[in-house]
Amino acid sequence: MKCLKCFEGEPTIGTTSLTYERDGSDIQVQVRGVPAEICPVCGEVYLSEAVAQQIYELVSPLLETGEEMAEAALLPPPTIIIQFPPLESMQLQRVMALA
Repeated sequence: MKCLKCFEGEPTIGTTSLTYERDGSDIQVQVRGVPAEICPVCGEVYLSEAVAQQIYELVSPLLETGEEMAEAALLPPPTIIIQFPPLESMQLQRVMALA
């Protein structure tokens, strides 16, 4: 499959880091070690539907908590870092095959 953004690169399986924020939320969530297909030319990231759904289910409640925190902020906005353990090549292939 050619990259849908640059139309040049052939995305390859690897891991990436993603940052999530929501308007009205004081929390920023960084998720590291996310299995994805990544374009080597432009860096565009493609998540499988299953991985995207799991990330959404993990991050969404944290961002909702940040909305509540914004109303009575006494402390500076926190950054939450979620680090997935490294996956071996076969594990990455299996995760991406679930797409």
